[in-house]
Amino acid sequence: MRQEKEFLVAEVGAYLDSSSYALLVEYTRITVAEVAELRKRLKPLGAKFHVVKSSILVQAGLKRGVKDLKPILAGQVAVVVGGDDIANIVRVVETFFKEKDKGAMKGALLSGQVLDKSRVPELRTLPTMAEARARLLALLNTPATTFVRLIGTPSQQLVNVLDAFVKKNTAA
Repeated sequence: MRQEKEFLVAEVGAYLDSSSYALLVEYTRITVAEVAELRKRLKPLGAKFHVVKSSILVQAGLKRGVKDLKPILAGQVAVVVGGDDIANIVRVVETFFKEKDKGAMKGALLSGQVLDKSRVPELRTLPTMAEARARLLALLNTPATTFVRLIGTPSQQLVNVLDAFVKKNTAA
């Protein structure tokens, strides 16, 4: 492999290593100004849009143990990597493509697994990082809340019985 190609494979490999996912998108007919707009939309989410050559991406994937990339890499390909909130990033990219009526999702790499374009919508349904944290906190908090409620129940019942006894005696 030529030195230039090795450098490109290493660069694309660094993109893949920087994130637990990589969205593979086709950017046919998208202008430079539109790519700049998409990058601007992705920046607050911590994601980056990189145009890559398919053969270089395949080589970088093979070096990382990712196989079966070739079938989904036909045409012009770019990768979106970075950021923790993959669901919102997928929504931003899909919304952009829908608005411009250009480009398409080709697939994704998620933790070393190749997802074809039919499975990419599943990524949109993943909870955002804030939602996942809230669910985890609720899950961790539930046993403690239930335990406190169970401990308090007998004493509350005793108070209710004593209160009823006092009301009965004062009425008589």
